[in-house]
Amino acid sequence: MAIRFLALFQVLIIYSTFLHIILPQNSCNASNIVPKLKQCGFDAIYNLGTSISDTGNSAIDNPSIWQAMFPYGKTINEATGRPSDGLLIIDYIARSADLPLVVPYKNSSALHLSTSRGVNFAYSGATALSKEALAKKNITLDWAKPSLSVQLGWLDDYFKGYCNNVKGDCTEAVSSSLFMINFGTNDYGYAFSQNQNIEEIKKNGLVSEVVEAIKQALKKIISQGARKVLVFGVSLDGCRPISVTMESANKSATYDRFGCVKDNNDFCNYHNVLLQEVLKELREQHPDVQIVYGDLYSAMQSILDNSQSLGFKSLTEACCDVDVEIKKKAVSYKDKLCGAQGTIVCPKPEEYVFWDNGHCTQKANEQLADWIIQDIFPKFQCNA
Repeated sequence: MAIRFLALFQVLIIYSTFLHIILPQNSCNASNIVPKLKQCGFDAIYNLGTSISDTGNSAIDNPSIWQAMFPYGKTINEATGRPSDGLLIIDYIARSADLPLVVPYKNSSALHLSTSRGVNFAYSGATALSKEALAKKNITLDWAKPSLSVQLGWLDDYFKGYCNNVKGDCTEAVSSSLFMINFGTNDYGYAFSQNQNIEEIKKNGLVSEVVEAIKQALKKIISQGARKVLVFGVSLDGCRPISVTMESANKSATYDRFGCVKDNNDFCNYHNVLLQEVLKELREQHPDVQIVYGDLYSAMQSILDNSQSLGFKSLTEACCDVDVEIKKKAVSYKDKLCGAQGTIVCPKPEEYVFWDNGHCTQKANEQLADWIIQDIFPKFQCNA
C-alpha cells in the first residue's frame, strides 16, 4: 500500500511540474496587452519554431538545461522552460487572442488540457534544415535538435489523433486556427559559430535552402487545412549580446548607433527579403489563405528607436551573464552563459532588452509582441 501511495505521489509531482512548465503561476498580471486579436476569431494556435517560442519542450526532454532552472523565470518567480526571465512573444499573442497559453507538445501529461486550443511544437536550438542537409554545407551538429521536418511530423501525429475526434471535415475544423512558424536563426548561428562568414553562407546557398524549407512546410500545413498563417522573419541578430561579443575581436566589424553589428543585421534583412518573396508567391498560389509576415526585424528596430521612452537602459548587453573574463572563454552559440557558474543577474531585467546572450527579456518580448499584434491585425482582416 505504501509503495502504491509513493508511486502515485511521484506521478502527481511529475504532473505538477509539467503544469508549471506550461502555466506560469504568477504571469496572469504580467501583460498589459489587451485581447485585440480576439476579434480575429482564432480558436487555436499551432506553432512550429525555435527557442524564441519554446514554452517547455526542450526543458521537458532535458530538465537539467539552464532554461529549466532559476534564474530563468526570475520575473515570474519560477522557471517554466522558457528561455527568458518570464513570458515569450507567443504567450502574449495567445493572451491577445483570448486563448490559454499554448501547451508544449512534449507535455503529454497536460496536452489534453488544451482542449484542442492548440499545441506548441517549438524546440530550442531547432533548425529549418536537417542535420544531414547542414552537413552538406560543412555545418556539423553534435546533437540535432528537432528540425522543422521533425516538428512537422509531430504535427502530423497530433492531427491524426485530433481528426479522429472531429465530426466532419478535419481541415475545416482547423481553418480558424492560427498557425505560426519561426525558423532560420539557428541554421545561420551554427554556421557562424563554425567560422563561416556571411559571404560564404550566401554563396553556398544556405539561405535559399532555409527559405525553401519554410516554403515547403507552409505548403504542407496549408494542405492540412491552415487558412491563417503567421510566418516570422529573423530579428536583428547583430544586436544579440552573443553576436556583439563574437565580433569584438574582428577589427573590421562595423556597428550602428545602438552598438549592433551592422553586417549581421544586413544579413538578417537578406534572409527576410527572400522569405517575403516566397510568401508573396504562396499568396498568389493560395488566395484563400491569409499568409502574414511577422516582421520581427522592424519590431526590434522599433524597440531600439524608442528605447528611452520604453524604459530600456541596456540594448546589447545581457541581464543574466558572467563576468567578462569568463565570457571571453565561453563565446560560442552552444554556451548560453546564463546559469553557468559565476552568473551575474541584473537587479532590473525590465531595463534590459536581452535576458541572456541570445534571448529577450519578458519586457522586450511584450513590446515585440505588441508591435507584431498591431501590425498583423489589419492584415488578417480582423477589423473587417
